[in-house]
Amino acid sequence: MRIAVSNSGPLIHLAKVGLIDLLFKLFDRILIPKTVYYEVVIRGKKKGHSDAINIEQAISNSKIEVSKVLIGKEEYFSSKLHQGELEAIKLALNSKIELILLDDEEARIFARNLKLKVKGTLGILVDLVKKSHLEFEKAFQYLKELNSIMYLSSDIYNFVEDELRKIRGE
Repeated sequence: MRIAVSNSGPLIHLAKVGLIDLLFKLFDRILIPKTVYYEVVIRGKKKGHSDAINIEQAISNSKIEVSKVLIGKEEYFSSKLHQGELEAIKLALNSKIELILLDDEEARIFARNLKLKVKGTLGILVDLVKKSHLEFEKAFQYLKELNSIMYLSSDIYNFVEDELRKIRGE
């Protein structure tokens, strides 16, 4: 069974552009801590974000599972990370799940230092194309949409574009 832990960023970004359902072509289940649930669903719905409803639906369909974060022997702390990021990292470590979905660079570095594998929204987009769940032309459209809702440096944008072209054989 393919399981990953996620922070709020990838879920929000994928839901906003309409890719949340395709995420479950790559993973059977996504685990999130309660802090992330609160951020993406409760606060999202209060603010009227449609992505919150899509994520809540995935929870109702048991594709996303809200999990309790157990307090372990080791406590991880970083003043640069948000509570949701820290709890997602703890959940991955406690659950012995090696893959965590994170977009924030500081969180990604922190997780890698703890020997977790990291994938972000853009990596998911590339994987969807690699595994033939998404057509190239659509992937380029989604990349443009993602660029309009999340910060992508020109280097990152060009890198993802190049990765997509490599998959297509250009």
